[in-house]
Amino acid sequence: MRKLIFIVVAVLITACRPPVRINGRTLSDTLEILKKKSDFRPLDSVEAYDFLNKYYLPRLDTMPTKRQIFIYPLNGVDFNKRLQSNKAALEFKYAGDTVIKVGKPPLPPSLTIDRSVTFNSQKLPGTRVVADTLMNTKTQGSMAYDAISVRAWHKKFGYGYMCISYPQYNANTKILVLREWLVNYTSCGTGRERIFNYKRIAGGWETY
Repeated sequence: MRKLIFIVVAVLITACRPPVRINGRTLSDTLEILKKKSDFRPLDSVEAYDFLNKYYLPRLDTMPTKRQIFIYPLNGVDFNKRLQSNKAALEFKYAGDTVIKVGKPPLPPSLTIDRSVTFNSQKLPGTRVVADTLMNTKTQGSMAYDAISVRAWHKKFGYGYMCISYPQYNANTKILVLREWLVNYTSCGTGRERIFNYKRIAGGWETY
C-alpha cells in the first residue's frame, strides 16, 4: 500500500512540474515562433514580377551583365532544412543537454535550377531572358576546344548573366529573400553568389 501511495505521489509531482522555460518561453512557444519565422513561400506571381522590375532588375543596369537573367530560376533557400536543424538544437537546449555536439558542417547552398518554372520575358520589359544551350552542353575537352567554347559563349552572352531564384516571402515577418548566381562560364564560384533580403513597407519594399 505504501509503495502504491509513493507511485501516485511521484506521478502527481511529475504531472504538475511546470515546463522548462528559457528566456521566459517554453519549448513549444519557441518552436512556434521559429516555425513562423521559417515560413517562406513563393511570392504571388503578380507581386513577384512587380518586385523584380522595380527593385531587383535596376541593379543589373549598373553591372557588366546588364539586364540578362536565365530562363529557369535558381532554387531558393531551403528554410525547412534550417527549421529542422534549429529545432533539434533547441530540443537539446531545453532538455538541459550542455554537451557540445560536433556535427557535419552545413552543406553549401545547392545551385540546382527548377525546370518546372520559367521566367516570362513578356512580364520583364527591357530584360533579356536567356536559354543557355552552350553552357548546358559544355564538356570537359582539350584546352583548344575549351578556348573556342569560351569565345563562342562570351560572343553570345557578353560578360555573362544572372541566374536568380523566384522571390520567397514570409507573410509573418514581411521579409522577402532572393538568391543570385553570376554565370560567366567559369568553374570558380568565389564571390558569384549573393542573397538579398527585403522588407515589405507601405507601397513597396526596402532592403533589409
